[in-house]
Formats: sequence, C-alpha cells, structure tokens
Amino acid sequence: MSSAQHVRAILEAARLPQPEALVGVVDHGRSGDLVARAGEAVVKFASTSANIELLAREIAVLEWLGPQAPTAPVLWSGELDGGLALVMKNLAGRPVSHLSPQEAADGLAATAQALAALHGRDPAGCPFDMRLDVKFALAERHVAAGLVDEGDFDGERAGWTARQALDAAHATRPATERLVLTHGDASLPNFLWSPGRPVRLIDLGRLGLADPYQDLALFLRSAKYNYPDLDAAAILREHYPLAQIDEAACDFYRLMDELF
Repeated sequence: MSSAQHVRAILEAARLPQPEALVGVVDHGRSGDLVARAGEAVVKFASTSANIELLAREIAVLEWLGPQAPTAPVLWSGELDGGLALVMKNLAGRPVSHLSPQEAADGLAATAQALAALHGRDPAGCPFDMRLDVKFALAERHVAAGLVDEGDFDGERAGWTARQALDAAHATRPATERLVLTHGDASLPNFLWSPGRPVRLIDLGRLGLADPYQDLALFLRSAKYNYPDLDAAAILREHYPLAQIDEAACDFYRLMDELF
C-alpha cells in the first residue's frame, strides 16, 4: 500500500472527508512511521514498537492538555493495521525553522514567548514525568537496544559511541532540577507560526516535567543551525525572559538529546 493509500485508509477509518488533491507526505517523523498532510488534516501512523509508544504518549499528552492549549485539535485516534494512527487538524503557519529572513527574528521571539508561557503553566497534576531519573532510564534502554543514531551526533561528538555519550551525560549531570512543564523536543520545526498568529506546538511525545533547559538548550541549538546570523541568545534573554544563559546546562541537555 502506498503512503497516499495508507493515509486515505486512516481517514476512512476516522470517517473524515477525503481530500481531492493527492496526499502529501511531510516526513517520517520521530513519533511515527508516516506523517502526512491531507486537506484539513494531518495524519500520523506508527507501526514499530518504539514509534507506537511515542505516538501513544503524544495522544495522551494532547488529551491531557485539552482544547485550550496551543496545539492541534485531535480529530481521531485509533489502532489500524497493527499500528496506531492519529489524525489532527492541519494548523495554519509554517515551521519556525523555515521562515523568511525578514520573519526569522520575530518568529524566534514568538517561540521564546511560547516557551515562557508553557513553562509558566501550573505543573500540578501533570502525569508525564521527564525528570532526569526517568530520562536516564530511557536513555539506558535506547543504548542497550541499539536505538541511538550515532551518525546523527552533533559535530563535537562525531565518532562517539552511544555508550560514550551516556557515560559523559552521567559525569556531567546537574545537581538540581527546577521542574516546569516542558515541550521536550523544542527544536524549531516543532513550532508553527505566521505573523499575527500565536505559536502552535507540535510533536509533543516528549512533553513532561523537566528542567526548563531541556527546552532552552534545544531551542538555542536549533536557532543557531537555522539562523546563524541571528543572536538567538539575545532574543531568548529578552523574550523568555532570562537574565543570563547557563551554558553548562545547555551543554548537558544537548548531550542528553543525542540519546533520544
């Protein structure tokens, strides 16, 4: 079955309209084997055990956050063909990683504000625990199962093994954590924005209670990669707000991200 046929089968199961235009595959994202836009909907489908687990977590996160959160409304979710499917409303806006040079600074500022709002939400009752004890246990599982993509490490860790990265993370683990509600994977492709509209959060399979630098470190890394001519740190300090940036915390959380 082609990707287009698969997406149409999911929409049929969800009893949602079929788009007239051909279905466009977005990518094969972290939380699914298939991610595609289909008319007014975005479809995700996971068939491998690791992706099913992550997509199931994203569905639970979206249900917990509720309709007032700056996320895509869920239209349907369910099991299909031995996998798990999620259908959401297709949101307006572009990924903040793909803005024009004229829009980039405003997009980064809006994203920093969105992170500040998320981190400022009352974390009481959040059932999604992503504290370091939990993350290290997950990282150990990923290393043992061979799920870490060593070829995708940041340049300063080129040639490292997953075990080396995990050992280095243990050695540099911060002594304390300040727990807030975090996105968990705050790279710029996971934020949608257009001028005059609020930022929307997508790909929330790693949302949970964690230190704010879980998000700030990845935001800064992604901003440097996508917009190297902008001073993303200055934008963050102004709009988060943040008096100064803890570079050691940034280094640690970027290292931990290699294992996920």
